[in-house]
Order: sequence, then C-alpha cells, then structure tokens
Amino acid sequence: MATFFAANISTDSKEFLLSEEESKHCIRVLRYGLGSVLDIIDGKGNQFIGKIIDDHPKRCKLEISEVISHPKPDNFIHVAMAPTKNMDRVEWFLEKAVELGLSKLTFLKCENNERNSINKERLQKIAVSAMKQSKRYYLPEIQDLISFNQFVEANPNGYIGHCYEGEKINLTEIRNNAPFLIGPEGDFSKTEVAFALKNGYQAVHMSDYRLRTETAALTAVFGLLSI
Repeated sequence: MATFFAANISTDSKEFLLSEEESKHCIRVLRYGLGSVLDIIDGKGNQFIGKIIDDHPKRCKLEISEVISHPKPDNFIHVAMAPTKNMDRVEWFLEKAVELGLSKLTFLKCENNERNSINKERLQKIAVSAMKQSKRYYLPEIQDLISFNQFVEANPNGYIGHCYEGEKINLTEIRNNAPFLIGPEGDFSKTEVAFALKNGYQAVHMSDYRLRTETAALTAVFGLLSI
C-alpha cells in the first residue's frame, strides 16, 4: 500500500482531496484507480486509511475508513548544523537522518560558514519524501538560519563536535535529548566553542579521523539515537 502525505488532513475527516501533486503521483504515475486503498500520513503522528472514490488525476478524492495515532519516539533528535557550500551534501544528510528518526534540524550562521542561505521549501520536500519512504509518521521541523550565539543562548546544555584539542566525552556517553552542534567545513571558531562550553555544552569525541560536515551530522544522529 503506497503512502501519501497530507499536512492539512483532519482526524475528523470522512472524505479528503489529495493535493494536485499527490493526486497526479497516485493516479498517473502509480496508476491507482477507483476502490484502491491508500495510506495517508500527516507528519504529526496520524495515519489514515482511505479508499479512492474519485480517481481524478488532479483532485483524487478518498473516503477515510480508519485513523491510527502513533506515539512520538522516545528520543528527540535535534541536530543544529552549519550548511555546507554544496547543498547536495545537506540534502543527503537530511534524507538519511529522517529515515533514522530526526526530530528537528536547525541551520547555524557561524563565523566560518561558506553558505548563508538555504532553500527551505526544497529541504521540506526531501524530508517529506524520506518520511513516506521510511514509513515514519512524524515530519521533522526544519528551522531556518539562526546565529550561533543566539541558538546556543536559547538552547543551553547540549553537545558540540569540533576538531580542537581539549576535554571531550565519547559518543557513547551522551545521556539526554539535547541539541548536537555540527560546524561548517572550516570548523567552529575557538570563540564559538568557548561560548558553547560556557553555556553548558559538552564537547564530544566523534572519530579519530576528520569527518565531513554531513558525516559528522549523521554520526551525531546515531549518538542521540543510542540514548
């Protein structure tokens, strides 16, 4: 049974029109027709079972027969990262992280950033696609660029990965659902690291080798998942 996304569907809905994009994919691409049963998710934990009662390729209409509410995962996986110069790397990370259970992704403005803008709409589409493919029921929140200091002050007591020498805990020692900071390709500045540590962040030893930004970010997801 194929999965479709509808952010505006209500748990009280008896009938529902898929968006034009989802209708086209359902009818013209997957070639579903009258009577076909579909799986619809809203990204908020609700799963809807619907039968096609109008197979129009632009406004496919469903009759909802069942609503299933799924509890939120125990772990809240929040990665705050500087966007890479090549956004393909961020998109790769986002797809894999959503499949693993990412809850929130925040983009940071750091001193060494090589990119200071993102296409949030495109990233949202990638997240939706990964959520549907992996049969997850919660769409992660994607937060636009925010200054490093502003984020740290608003979200104290997390984790930070950096390449400087100093006291660090192992990835296996992470103990709470706190934000994990991942820096740009040129790493965080020493000033930024000091500011994070001052605000309760713990430095984490992520590897004996130098990791790319997107690899470090995915490693952080695994660390937060293991709590």
